[in-house]
Amino acid sequence: MIRPYLPKDRLACISIFKSNCPKYFNASELEGFKVWLDGQDQGKLAYGNSEAENYFVVLIKERIVGCGGYYIKTENLEARMAWGMIHSDYHLKGSGKSLFQFRLEDIANKYPNSGISLDTSQHTFRFFERLGFEVNEIIPNGFGPGLDQYEMKYKTR
Repeated sequence: MIRPYLPKDRLACISIFKSNCPKYFNASELEGFKVWLDGQDQGKLAYGNSEAENYFVVLIKERIVGCGGYYIKTENLEARMAWGMIHSDYHLKGSGKSLFQFRLEDIANKYPNSGISLDTSQHTFRFFERLGFEVNEIIPNGFGPGLDQYEMKYKTR
């Protein structure tokens, strides 16, 4: 089941983030993630360049196993995927794909004319390629030492 994020989900989401360090997230990114969650918890926009933000959690048997969302960039109304992750114990079981498709459908329903972009690392960019994204830029060590940043855009919209 996928539902909107609630403030009571915060600790579970932070636990999910930590389960993905250091391979998928640099530990230094945790503060940025907490800023995002602060915005969600307070019902305020976390990012100064967004006009809307949406965040969701994935539940399996009432346990939160994933989280992810998106925001709409003010300058070009592009949907930018934000803080998508699945607890490391649940990788390769379909939850990540389900969450991603849910977010794509939500964007299509609410913002049908927007482009979609994201950033990810060398460890997950192939996953997004299979879902219709293409690499636009690679920034070596963009997320920290040994964690390259891949800028990607959705090509099938």
